[in-house]
Amino acid sequence: MLNRLIDLGIVNRQIVVLGLLALIAAAAILLPKLNLDAFPDVTNVQVVVNTEANGLAAEEVEQLITYPIEAVMYAAPNVEEVRSISRTGLSVVTVVFKEGTDLYFARQMVFERLQTAKSQIPSGAGLPQIGPNTSGIGQVFQYVLRTKDPQQFDAMALRGLNDWVVKLLLMPVDGVTQVLSFGGEVRQYQVRVDPSKLLSYGVRIDDIRDAIEASNRNAGGLFLDQGAEQLVIRGIGMMRSGNQGLDDIANVPIKEDKGVVVRVRDVARVLFGGEVRQGAVTMTVREPDGTMTPMGEVVSGIVLKRVGANTKATIDGIKERLPLIQKALPAGVTLDPIYDQSDLVDKAVATVVKAMLETFVLVIVVLILFLMNLRAALLVLLSVPISAGLALMAMSYLDISANLMSLGGLTIAIGMMVDGSVVMMENIFVHITQPRPPSLAGGPGGSSGLTLRIQQAAREVSRPVFFAVIIIIVVFTPLFSLEGVEGKLFQPMAVSIVLAMAASLLVALVVIPALATYLLGAGVHHKDSYIFPPIERFYGKVLPAALRHPRKVVLGALGFFVVSLATLPLIGTEFMPELEEGTLNIRVTLPAASSLDTALGVATKLEARLQAFPEVTYASSRIGRAELGGDPEPVSNIEILVGLKPVADWTTASNRKALQAQMEKSMSVMPASNCRSPSQSPRGSMN
Repeated sequence: MLNRLIDLGIVNRQIVVLGLLALIAAAAILLPKLNLDAFPDVTNVQVVVNTEANGLAAEEVEQLITYPIEAVMYAAPNVEEVRSISRTGLSVVTVVFKEGTDLYFARQMVFERLQTAKSQIPSGAGLPQIGPNTSGIGQVFQYVLRTKDPQQFDAMALRGLNDWVVKLLLMPVDGVTQVLSFGGEVRQYQVRVDPSKLLSYGVRIDDIRDAIEASNRNAGGLFLDQGAEQLVIRGIGMMRSGNQGLDDIANVPIKEDKGVVVRVRDVARVLFGGEVRQGAVTMTVREPDGTMTPMGEVVSGIVLKRVGANTKATIDGIKERLPLIQKALPAGVTLDPIYDQSDLVDKAVATVVKAMLETFVLVIVVLILFLMNLRAALLVLLSVPISAGLALMAMSYLDISANLMSLGGLTIAIGMMVDGSVVMMENIFVHITQPRPPSLAGGPGGSSGLTLRIQQAAREVSRPVFFAVIIIIVVFTPLFSLEGVEGKLFQPMAVSIVLAMAASLLVALVVIPALATYLLGAGVHHKDSYIFPPIERFYGKVLPAALRHPRKVVLGALGFFVVSLATLPLIGTEFMPELEEGTLNIRVTLPAASSLDTALGVATKLEARLQAFPEVTYASSRIGRAELGGDPEPVSNIEILVGLKPVADWTTASNRKALQAQMEKSMSVMPASNCRSPSQSPRGSMN
């Protein structure tokens, strides 16, 4: 079979060349569609159910909301685990499904079971909602809305702009599943009743609520024919927005007492106010002149990527929308990105590409030094881009993302990808540089002696090349048996290596012999390498000595093996490498009973301490939690995102860990707080 494959490639070498051109065209189409991520998404198949229960204590949330939802979810198919968090006013239930379950099937099952749970939850306790379709690494983009005129645009106005302008313009971007608002105040039409007036007029709060609800609606009366026209009958009773809405609410009649109409304004004040919040965002930025300016409270937005979406393409779509969003915002309000995961993706890809190029250069040097022929070395080198291109095209077709692990697998495979081509090319080179036997002076059908010699040389090493590549592939097959987090982490690397090695085998058996008939014609002569003679002399002296003392050689090898095993405990281990992204995430934990105002004060003081480090470009503190759908953190939790200058511009420390230690020391003097560094907290990380 291998001989027939070789013969097919040599006889139809024009088709092979056309196939390579078609490969280039296909690569231009498929490679731009390749998903680019920083690292594999190891999140399991899960669906989150969030429920806001305003006014309920944690115990009541657990009994009335969390437990009914948990109870019905176990009946869904393929459910592996159900876990929950019950806090004051909030219930979060996470339903974990078995690996391999389609995510959208899982969400549909949760939605169906949720209808049963809703019937068991008391009316008014809370309305369960399925969380956004995202994962643990779905926070791909963050921005802040800020203004230099807080008198004109306060925290409430900024939050309104984010909810009704920015979010609506970002949601149509392909790959975006949700935009969470963090910080600011949600504007409410508030009716603040006076208890003494309620008693004097004999009005209950329920009466006020029912009256406002009954007055805030439109009514339809179908149609009325009038002459040749048809008129639409409508009753307009919906309250207006803005200050006119305040007047409408204030004028709502509640009851009539002895001919006197009691209105809402008689028993309450109607005004705008902010809802009770459990989160806030503050920010301090470094101006171009080097001074740090506290911006106070700002509004932040967190863009969540849909599971399976292309991270790089999603962020590029977001960036394309930013000029349009800035035009839609009023003068004096700016949108500033503070976190962009595409920077990490670009750095990860650039790191791997750099390693691949360095390996490629080393392969070029070695091939030229040993083969001593530029055309032969060029043919072997072609196997690397062709094999890598085929592997990346297969990954794009199979919807496998290119990340640190998969691209790292290609880097590992570069040296192995050229093995088969080197063996094939070296044997072909030997055959065509030897004197031509009379029997190969020509061949049937017009075949030249060169073609026949290349064909014969390729046949001689086809089986060794085939089995060598198959052995390498078999070595990596155990990685496909890994499950869970380990499988999601290492299988992309195994897939990329296997695809690259399979492509390199095809190149060695088909492409190299076919192209050799074009490039290795007349003028090819054998030249002795300057590297081989000293190596051969050294090997000629060492080999006889090793054969005379086989026991010593084996014992020496075993001794080195034992020494290597003894060094294993000295090697550090970690689940994931710390990725240098240029930002620092610091987690600060306050006492559980801390209020939002207390946390805001601590965050402001910590940002002031960070201002002392010239390496810091900005510091943004996120306190508590965002709106429904984000991490359910209490207000005692502060996460500070610190932007850093390039390492070359640092003066306080020469590396990230030293700078991090000094920051911890500076912030740890704050009373009643616990500042944890990336090395101590898995949530705090130097990305």
